[in-house]
Amino acid sequence: MGFIANGLGATELLLFLLFLAPTTLRHGQLGKIAVRTIPVFIVYMAATLPLGRYVLGVRPFRVIQAWIREGRPATEAERALVLSYPRTWAMLSFGPWLIAGVLFSVLNVGAGVTVAAGIAITIVLGGVTSCALQYLVVEWIMRPITARALAGTAPQRSARLGVGLRLAMAWTLATGVPILGIVAFGILELTGSHFNQTRFVGGTVFLAFIALTVGMEAMFLAARAVAGPLTSIRRALARVEAGDFTARVTVDDGSEIGLLESGFNRMAAGLAERELLRNAFGAFVDPSLTERVLREGTDLAGEEVDVSLLFMDVRGFTSYAERAGARHVFARLNELYRDVVPIVLRHDGHANKFIGDGLLAVFGAPDRLEDHADRAVAAGRDIVDAVNTANGSELRVGVGINSGRVVVGTIGGGGRVEFTVIGDPVNTASRVEEATRETGDDILITDATLRRLADAKAWVERPSIHVRGKAEPVRIFAPAAAERVSSPAAAIIVPGSKRRSRRS
Repeated sequence: MGFIANGLGATELLLFLLFLAPTTLRHGQLGKIAVRTIPVFIVYMAATLPLGRYVLGVRPFRVIQAWIREGRPATEAERALVLSYPRTWAMLSFGPWLIAGVLFSVLNVGAGVTVAAGIAITIVLGGVTSCALQYLVVEWIMRPITARALAGTAPQRSARLGVGLRLAMAWTLATGVPILGIVAFGILELTGSHFNQTRFVGGTVFLAFIALTVGMEAMFLAARAVAGPLTSIRRALARVEAGDFTARVTVDDGSEIGLLESGFNRMAAGLAERELLRNAFGAFVDPSLTERVLREGTDLAGEEVDVSLLFMDVRGFTSYAERAGARHVFARLNELYRDVVPIVLRHDGHANKFIGDGLLAVFGAPDRLEDHADRAVAAGRDIVDAVNTANGSELRVGVGINSGRVVVGTIGGGGRVEFTVIGDPVNTASRVEEATRETGDDILITDATLRRLADAKAWVERPSIHVRGKAEPVRIFAPAAAERVSSPAAAIIVPGSKRRSRRS
């Protein structure tokens, strides 16, 4: 690539100097310059092009090729070699151009100092333009290798030009230099140089053509070096926005672009880790609480709120555990909770604690619910129906529901906290669940819950229970369909009607 680029560039520049560049020399003088220059040019190109190919493309690339063949991560030295390769290429390529400028100006100093200086300046500026374009081309071709060198790491300070310098160089050296030549021709013509009109027009048109074509190519390469990675990042960002946190972009640039690519990958990895933690956290904590903790942190100050509390417990679990093996009991409890917890969540409840064969669910915290009593009762009914349907007579549960004001928040210490509810209504709900063993009902609620139901169906009052610390007994109720003859005293409560006493 460099062999062809430098060879074509040098040939074009020679033709420009001999046939298009404005000059005050006569035709015979130009012929003598051509006779002296062309043979030396051929010999010089025959010597420098193969040598340049070896110095630029063979020797430094051996280390890179050896690393690629081994298929291992790049060392710091190898990474630095890859990142500095485009700059090294451009700088070493400019050496022969600089030598050529000195050589051919000295060779033609007999035609005048002005002519020799013009030749030297033209060759050097042509070399600057050619090498600038080669830098951009080599950098683009090296991107797959750069990506391998930067795999798994962020680019550090390197020899790569930044985005601003890259764009400035693309315009200045590929477009600005030819335009500067046109301006110089115009100034010399205005100062009375008396150029040959045909060569003046031809040289101006040639430089304008170079500015348009080479400048456009240079700007295209520089813009593509920025636009390509940004397009990849934009597409990956769309995947992240859609919930795909595995999206990654290839880090294939050693400048700010590479830092942006690496930063995006770190961001996506962080989001993936956060989502993994969210999912893991959600396996131990209710999803609604997970969202609140992620939003507000773990220090949830205690708040006094009105809630409904549902206690569920397996009937006769102790005797069941004695009959069945430990692994079987463990599996059956997991199956039970797989049926029960989704019901709690479906009614916007919070599965607060698993206490062996028991469950405490809260309705109204952490999310505030005006109809928490209705939701708790509906969840309790669904739980009983689901367990009875799934387990038949093997496992049965009792459900107790109570409502009241409690304090909710995080409590704990030593770096470990848990979301909990504290208050007398919690103890009462537990005692109500225990009462299901005495009454034989699957579900019992307190009068505090009954009063909060928006559309209560018929409920049967069971014998009141005494709760430690309470002066008055707690009235409890069962669904009317569950009324039992064995109940020593009960009252059918129908919304809108008066209570009627019954005695057995």
